[in-house]
Amino acid sequence: MPAWVTGDGPRPFRPVTAMWVSLRTGLVHTGEGGRRPEEKDFAMALDALVGFATDEKLAGYRPGKLEVNDPALAEHLAGLLAEAGVRVEHCARLPALERCLKDLAEHLNRGPLPPGAMEGKAVTIERLRPYAEAAKMFFEAAPWQHLSNEDLIAIEAPAARPDMRFAVVMGAGGQEYGLGFYRSIDQYWEMVEAEQPGDFAPDGLWAVNFDDITEIPMADADLWEDHGLPVAGDRAYPWAIRYESRGRLRRPGADVLVFFEGLLRALAATTVDEMDSGRWTKRVETADGLVEYRLSLPFLLKPPTRQELHDHGRMLDRRAMEQLHAQMDRFLEGKTPQSVEELNALIQKEFLGKTLDPTKHSPRTPLEKAQDLCYQAFDAIGRRQVKLAREALAISPDCADAYVLLAENTPDKAKALDLYAKGIEAGRRALGEEIFREDAGRFWGINRTRPFMRALMGLATTQERLGRREEAIGNYQELLRLNANDNQGVRDLLLPLLLVMGCDAEAQRLLAQYETDATALWAYLRALLAFRKEGDSAEARRLLERARKVNPYVPRHLLGEAEPVWSNGRYSLGSPEEAAFCAETCAEAWRSSPGALDWLAAIAGISSSNGRRSRGSAHDRQK
Repeated sequence: MPAWVTGDGPRPFRPVTAMWVSLRTGLVHTGEGGRRPEEKDFAMALDALVGFATDEKLAGYRPGKLEVNDPALAEHLAGLLAEAGVRVEHCARLPALERCLKDLAEHLNRGPLPPGAMEGKAVTIERLRPYAEAAKMFFEAAPWQHLSNEDLIAIEAPAARPDMRFAVVMGAGGQEYGLGFYRSIDQYWEMVEAEQPGDFAPDGLWAVNFDDITEIPMADADLWEDHGLPVAGDRAYPWAIRYESRGRLRRPGADVLVFFEGLLRALAATTVDEMDSGRWTKRVETADGLVEYRLSLPFLLKPPTRQELHDHGRMLDRRAMEQLHAQMDRFLEGKTPQSVEELNALIQKEFLGKTLDPTKHSPRTPLEKAQDLCYQAFDAIGRRQVKLAREALAISPDCADAYVLLAENTPDKAKALDLYAKGIEAGRRALGEEIFREDAGRFWGINRTRPFMRALMGLATTQERLGRREEAIGNYQELLRLNANDNQGVRDLLLPLLLVMGCDAEAQRLLAQYETDATALWAYLRALLAFRKEGDSAEARRLLERARKVNPYVPRHLLGEAEPVWSNGRYSLGSPEEAAFCAETCAEAWRSSPGALDWLAAIAGISSSNGRRSRGSAHDRQK
């Protein structure tokens, strides 16, 4: 059947039924359905046939001839029905049955089905198999561990089609895997600049996607199952597609398929050192013979400037601004201004209205030189960040920000956890223990402590994502102990986590510590904590009404009744975008509080029929 059954066993399966079509009446009848493929038997077909032929409301007649698409079934039925005068023939194709299945599939799909791989020009199983082998090699090599969608790849050779001169590797975010193609660097920037997901139309662009078997075209699933084509795993079924106008899709012909095959093999065989070189060549064997691929990373060979990145809509990394603070610290070293006014005058004379000059007040120690490379990396994208971070560690192993950058650029959470831990150790060595005793509470105000704080923040958030919540809570609390001003927005992560873990007393103390916080997140969590303590009390209602005044959109988002909002990480207080962030951050706290969502729905006057959902998020208040 053209449908998948999931959640019933280790793997999804296509349910099997017996289907008969009357060529006289055009009526269709199916027997018992929902069986696994290995459970099918001849009795299914016979029982459905008898039911069809004997029911006056269905076919209601004895057929003179039966056509079936399975030779063993044809032989079985011929022996049973010979005395009844019913002829049985085996036919490899049954057009009437195929039309019924196509209509059913389109009904279930709510529209036309995507074309299958064999619909591409001159595509055969013999052509498809080496492509499948290359896709398996690519997925197993997992190049998204080293290349992100910020690492635009120029395909310099062989001469590519105009719509496939550039590509990016998808997968670093852990959501979509494969290759996306662009005509030009300008078109890539158009995609980056899109404010909403629908603002960039991929018309005319190719992609090689990897998906679960239930997500690829049904025709492709049949090909992989029927012909035993190689696949790297349950989420690694490849399907290449060209997005046409008006939502139409086109599959590659044999010429494009072999180009994809070679590119997948070339990227699978690429080493980290080759990537870091910025340009490399690979000779690979394809279905059409030996082909040479010459690839490069233009953003590594000629990095975009900070202004260019800003012009293309990329938010500048505020961490890079700390380079100016570091220069100020070096400039003021040894000077003894007698007043704040004199200090400000010195700084204004030296820095006010002047462009940052990296050669002035330049770093002197290995650690300062390594940190300056990290400031450059904060202003970079993609592979260049990793390369600069490694160079920084080669200069000074005590550079905590270098470990932070490496951790941020690995999709492997366990590896990231180890890198953040190494960053914390490096930060402690660089700072010394005395500062942790004498300056606890005001750490963020000291520029050189920030790399350590970033490493500790990264460790805590990664621990939370890995389910190590008690450890995360401890590290969040340590961050607030070291910097009570909370420039990193730690409390927005700690408060909902405390409620999820049932630490209501600690949550209450945290609310009291930051009682002036006026964001929607804190307003709604104050109301939730009151409900957890008192139920539907007057105080809980008062706090919920206050929260609704702070942002009235939050209840619909928490109850799953609001339309998705795309904020690109930015929002204003009281906006739908803030409501979406608030719901994403504290949904689990509400769900884990018995009766809380029903109470919210009743007070807000919302009749919720959809399931509750949560998509974790993080908030950064760095200043």
